[in-house]
Amino acid sequence: MVESAQWGKVLRVIEKANSIVLTTHFNPDGDALGSEIALERYLTKLNKNVWIINNSPVTNNYKFLDPENRIIVFDAEKHLPLIEKADVFIIVDISDWERLRELGAIIQKSDSTKICIDHHHIENQFADIDIIYKEASSTGELIYEFLNYANHEIDIEIASALYTCILTDTGSFRFSNTTALTHEIASKLRSTGINARYIYQEVYENNSRNKIALMAKALDNLKYECSGKLAWFTITQQMFEETAAENWDTEGFPEIPRTIEGVEVSLMFTELEPDKVKVSFRSKGNIVINEVARKFGGGGHNFAAGAVIRKSLDKTIDMILSESIEVVNSYGN
Repeated sequence: MVESAQWGKVLRVIEKANSIVLTTHFNPDGDALGSEIALERYLTKLNKNVWIINNSPVTNNYKFLDPENRIIVFDAEKHLPLIEKADVFIIVDISDWERLRELGAIIQKSDSTKICIDHHHIENQFADIDIIYKEASSTGELIYEFLNYANHEIDIEIASALYTCILTDTGSFRFSNTTALTHEIASKLRSTGINARYIYQEVYENNSRNKIALMAKALDNLKYECSGKLAWFTITQQMFEETAAENWDTEGFPEIPRTIEGVEVSLMFTELEPDKVKVSFRSKGNIVINEVARKFGGGGHNFAAGAVIRKSLDKTIDMILSESIEVVNSYGN
């Protein structure tokens, strides 16, 4: 997928480094966490000093990936010395400095080499070395390719982490980003002896009661447009308070409406702050929706995208719905 010369650049930087910091986006999902864990194990076996430092804690359904609590939640007072002595930063599953929050601002100022490995579209150069391949099912798929390029053994721990990446970012192999190569890689990972059923149970059958309560409230306000082709719902700050759920509990919610007969596009509006709303765009695969996200400063894949709008919830809904309805209607019947 990626040219060998590109992986060669990454490998040469890693070989020369002593201290490496790995990080990813706020509220990391299975692909982000699995990619970090796989790289951390690889780098540790190379006798590198390596730390995973994230802005958010690991949620319950992904704690099986990190039983030794190797993932650090960033604290400026405690962790600035680690960041300052890092020779290399490897940023996975994100190419947007804003979604790296305070940690991203600190890394940007560093003179150390920055490497980005991601499968989301970017407009401009992000890091010193950008390994971006948007046709990949997941960042984990790219990490798998890199480890093969580096002739590194993929043991059960690495395989479990990478399988989690692929499983979650393909929606259990049902999204349009699932290719024959994706299945081939998943098969090779399973051949290492990983417990695929256990991984599935931990990820998808380990929901908190708070999350289910939030899901119920969210779907209770589900609305339809375009003769049922577009479905949308909101999650307000009040809903979070009433259910004691957290923002990361919304993982998987945007996909639910597109399982409804006749729905082609689903939108989820999450009120992060009074004047800050995250919009999640999903399409069944017949209507390209990411252009709407990009129009409002976001991005993503053709059929799965997102944007953060710094306006009130009502104003954001009006803007996004207007554009989305126009896109859906443009596809006709």
